Amino acid sequence: MADYDKILQKFFGSVACNYIVTDADWVILRTFGEITIDDDIWARWTHMYRDDPIEGMNMKWEIADKRRGQYYKVSTAAVEDDGEQFLVHELYDVSDYATIFQDLSSYSRMWRAMSMCQSDLINVLTDKLTGCLPIVVKHLQSECAVLYIKRADGISRYVFADGYARPLRKKMDDMDIDALLCSHKEGGEYELPDFFGEFMCFTKGSIISGDAYALYVNLPEDDDTDRMLKMYFNMFKMYLENALLREKIVYAAEHDHLTGLYNKAKYSKLMSDKFRTCKNITVFNLDVNYLKRVNDTMGHEAGNNLIRMAAKSLEAVSNDESIFAFRMGGDEFMMVACEVDEKQAAEIEAKWREALAGINEDSNNGIECVIACGIMTGTAPYDIDEVLEEADRRMYADKRSIKISRGEDPDAR
Repeated sequence: MADYDKILQKFFGSVACNYIVTDADWVILRTFGEITIDDDIWARWTHMYRDDPIEGMNMKWEIADKRRGQYYKVSTAAVEDDGEQFLVHELYDVSDYATIFQDLSSYSRMWRAMSMCQSDLINVLTDKLTGCLPIVVKHLQSECAVLYIKRADGISRYVFADGYARPLRKKMDDMDIDALLCSHKEGGEYELPDFFGEFMCFTKGSIISGDAYALYVNLPEDDDTDRMLKMYFNMFKMYLENALLREKIVYAAEHDHLTGLYNKAKYSKLMSDKFRTCKNITVFNLDVNYLKRVNDTMGHEAGNNLIRMAAKSLEAVSNDESIFAFRMGGDEFMMVACEVDEKQAAEIEAKWREALAGINEDSNNGIECVIACGIMTGTAPYDIDEVLEEADRRMYADKRSIKISRGEDPDAR
């Protein structure tokens, strides 16, 4: 039997290091030092070299036992003793270094991922608040994200899932979001109303404006989830709070403070682009009758109530997509409907007049809201200024007709 200690002394001068001595077929004959490599691991890492000629072999290679967290750099040399061929493998334990490099690589991947997420968020900074939801789903590798927003006008829920074209909105009239925010903790998993399965409460809070929010995601099982959440948390929190603040600033700039309708500045913006490119457009030019009389006889608060009643009737038929309602100032209002022909305009008018009648019927302030209306439809190619001018002319004609029908002076205010 070969004297392996003698072989190491003869060819390497020491047996103090970690060595494995094998025969020409790479079968382990003897180990030296603190080597704990399983036979199956050894076989798996050496099978590719077993067909190579061993004469004069002198090479460097690696072994990785990920299950145990062990990594070795290996120097292999062929030796001959008493006419018998052996392979001597000197192993250098680099497990600590490999772990460090693995961690660095892991952090590097996460930082790259976070940088990409930041870039995606920057690209949607000027979009709607819900612009972050597709990014949440993408970067958190989630199947679904659910965002609750509490505003002055109520609670809305926005849902985005992989495959959706856009976030879906639903008014949550019966939801107690304050109780939800108090009982749910960030990082905890909870069941959400109308959803199957558990969702992590990813981030929540309220900001100085008074609006509250809560973002939930269902996350996949992942070893890096905890670290990734900590890195992403502040990004999405900052985006949501900045978006809510921006939303309020934009709202104040675009809306009339008394009625909540769009203001003249928003009208001018839409008139400069959107309203000039529709295939069909219908303009409703509206003017509230008797505002001066109500102000003079009942006071300005009563006049404000009259204006609010008029706005409420327009809210009943307007939306943020195709039918836009504006308070132009004083007793003047405008409603512009995109892609609406004369038949559809007549249907909108009927719904508006029905809403106005209901408001007057339910009024308990002794004020009747009477509105003169001029309607004009344009079909491309149309001159928007001519459409506006004709709607204005028809409104004044309707105003006179209303007063004449009531036995009043058509020129009286």
